[in-house]
Amino acid sequence: MVLQNNPKCQGFHRLAEADNEDLKNEVKKSYKKLKSSLPEFAFDNETVTAYGNFAFIEEFKRYINFQKETAQTLNLDRGHNTVYSTEVIIDFMVDNHIVGNHRFYHYEKLAEDPGHERIKDKDQFPHESTCRKLLGHMDQENIDELKELNSKILNKKAGHDGSLNVWLSIDDTVSELFGDQEKGALGYNPKRTGDKSYKLPVTFIDDNNDLLDLSLKPGSEKCDDLDEYLKKALDYLPENYNIKGVLVDRNYFSEDNCKRLEKRSLFYLMKAKIYPSLKRKVHAIPEEDWEYIGGNFWVSEKVCRLDSWDEKRRFIFIRKEETKDKENQAQQYLAEDMKTHFEYQAIVTNIPGKMLSAEACMQKYNQRATVENRIEEIKNGFAVDQNSQLQFFKNYADILIKALAYNIFNWFKQALLPHELAKASIRTVRRLFLNVPGNVVKRGGRKLTINLPDIKRLKNIINRVKDRLYMFALRRTYTPT
Repeated sequence: MVLQNNPKCQGFHRLAEADNEDLKNEVKKSYKKLKSSLPEFAFDNETVTAYGNFAFIEEFKRYINFQKETAQTLNLDRGHNTVYSTEVIIDFMVDNHIVGNHRFYHYEKLAEDPGHERIKDKDQFPHESTCRKLLGHMDQENIDELKELNSKILNKKAGHDGSLNVWLSIDDTVSELFGDQEKGALGYNPKRTGDKSYKLPVTFIDDNNDLLDLSLKPGSEKCDDLDEYLKKALDYLPENYNIKGVLVDRNYFSEDNCKRLEKRSLFYLMKAKIYPSLKRKVHAIPEEDWEYIGGNFWVSEKVCRLDSWDEKRRFIFIRKEETKDKENQAQQYLAEDMKTHFEYQAIVTNIPGKMLSAEACMQKYNQRATVENRIEEIKNGFAVDQNSQLQFFKNYADILIKALAYNIFNWFKQALLPHELAKASIRTVRRLFLNVPGNVVKRGGRKLTINLPDIKRLKNIINRVKDRLYMFALRRTYTPT
């Protein structure tokens, strides 16, 4: 046979080498062709920025004297050889949270941004380790000072808002922990049952979305005593704001908390837990006493006393006809026979019926649902629930700096942005306005010029922001238009 006359595998070996060489040559040709079609890349642009409209944020912070207020409020003993002052570091951290860099090792994105350097008129910024070291110096006294600084910012804003009658929304949320953070403890954790967590009690001014107070507590600690939060709210509330009432979540439902609010002469709308004694009250309501208000909702009311309570109070009962079964229902409800499928809720209040009807009470309390959106905003938009440091006070100080960023941005948004963005989330504002690539150049050696994409919507927004900034600087009204 022919194969037997050939040397062992030599022919096939030479053939494989030839094919391999041809393949290499083909790859080289393809690579050269692909490379020739690509644009040339040059790393020589010293004016580009990923945050084209950050200049408006910087100008706004300068106008409200944020760094000056920080320097006057915080007292940190950091030694005499520090390169960056406390107010510069906190200002840099606030900037990062506003543009969306929440992790410490993401801070370098802003620090190395050439356009940002020109806007700030600096070429060096604190390293992320410097920021973490600053947090490591914080103690309870500094936590109180950060809260005082937040209160000063809100008082400045209130000076522009004028006198207001406001409602407060009090709630709390969970910060899931992924390490062995100090004071982390087992508690209510809806997503990761059995893992340690922190609790974040929050108080918002319901009328303008300002974050009045934010606290950090171990996950096992109960947040059901309103005294602490009411005292802080009254301490931090701007002087020309008058607190009219409080919207309270069901976690705080108790007669003691009702008495505390009544003692302070505050109106309240408090979600009730459906205890057995309250179930009996609901089932005792005659059908003719239920008023249909649309959307499969009925309301009724009754002045009654629960079994363990000392006094009678006004309860607003709400029922909704369900068209299908719900799984994993978070809100407690009562199930009647299988034909009706009514879900029940209850609200206790001290507002007289002649002042606010049962339906109006329901609608007023449902406005409190916006606090859930605000909580999502400070979590998803400013990462207050991300606590990566091992020390408790480092985490506490970090979330308060994030709270400062939230309130500064909230003020900026309401004061300067057009109405279609005045109520938008921070992520929407970043996408449409703030984090737009551009070039920051100097014309004539002094004034900055920011070259942005030729987008009609963006141009329209910026023109209106410039006009409103001028009006804001003159301390005139900034009602969204």
